[in-house]
Parts: sequence; C-alpha cells; structure tokens
Amino acid sequence: MTAPTELARGVWLVAGVLALGLAGACGLLRGPADALGVLVGSGLTLLNFGGLTWAADRALAGRAPSRRAWVGASGLRLGLVGGLAGLAVTQTGVGLAGLLLSLTLVPVAVILAGLRAARTA
Repeated sequence: MTAPTELARGVWLVAGVLALGLAGACGLLRGPADALGVLVGSGLTLLNFGGLTWAADRALAGRAPSRRAWVGASGLRLGLVGGLAGLAVTQTGVGLAGLLLSLTLVPVAVILAGLRAARTA
C-alpha cells in the first residue's frame, strides 16, 4: 500500500501539471483572464487539499480531533476557499469559467494518482 504522503505528493504533482496545461489551453481559447482564473482556482483547490491532507495526517497519527472540531475546521476551510474564490472573481477580474474549470483538477488528480499507485502496488 502507498503511504498517504506519497499519494498526496502524487496528487500535488498531477494537479500542478494539469493546471499548467489547462491554463495554457484557456489562455489560447478564452484569453488571459481565464488563464489567470485557472491558476488562481488551482492554487485555491491545492490550498484546500493541503489543509485536508494536513488534518488527515494528524488523524492517522493518532492525534485525531473530536468530531465537532473536524466538522468545524472543514467548514472554515471550505468557507475560506469559497470566500477567496469570490474575492478573486469580483475584485481581480479573473475569468470565472477558468476558475470553475480548475476546481475539477484536484478530484481528477486524486483519481489519476490513486490509479497509478494501485497499479504499482
């Protein structure tokens, strides 16, 4: 079985590569605002993924917080990501389409990294 940190590193790598490819495609097809939207959205989703993996590592190490703390921290994390995404769209002019497309990159990266890890295990 693959260690969780190895899987997380694989997700970071795959999501980064996908983000750069999607930003390039959006830049060519939709313009620089959507390319910037992809980069901002990818950064936000990777920030969210980083927070989730940090909390999961603590839980697996036996320092699991209570259910109430876990749910509260998850709500705060997702609220922060949503608030930052809203600020990015309304205040900086990043493309909404690119930002929304980039929100799918981490789930795709999780699937791809998981399949790669399962194949090598």
